[in-house]
Amino acid sequence: MSRSTAPVAAALLPKTSRAMLADALLRPVVASQFPAHAVTLVLTVRLLAGSIAARRDPLVDLTQRLNSFTAARAVLDFSQACSRAWPENAMVSRPCCHALTPDETVFAQMAEAARGGDRQGFTAVLDGLVRRERHERLYAITSHAVAELSAADPTI
Repeated sequence: MSRSTAPVAAALLPKTSRAMLADALLRPVVASQFPAHAVTLVLTVRLLAGSIAARRDPLVDLTQRLNSFTAARAVLDFSQACSRAWPENAMVSRPCCHALTPDETVFAQMAEAARGGDRQGFTAVLDGLVRRERHERLYAITSHAVAELSAADPTI
């Protein structure tokens, strides 16, 4: 079996670009880089995951936290749709953590694109991660979740 002699993509970058790429990978994405509606979605998914881990009913916990059954249901639907569409289990941090996991970053980007009505941007976020035939359903569910969260708390 022969080893491929094709150059590695990082090897083709100039030395300064490789250093910038490495620096960017070392710096985590933080919640403050996103608007309030995107961060709210990420935080409610974190709370949902905590409820499941504690073996409590996540719908009850989220309803109490958000003061809205419809918002809680929309976030639960969002998380279930993502878990069915994602290639592996999504990673979420604890609610107190300011840094976002790569999956949470995608959730925040999905929320941003959905709130702005940017279907092409939404597709660009999911390209290469989720199969294309699932994008439209995820867009609809994300749009609904963001709208319900905004209705539950008009400040976001």
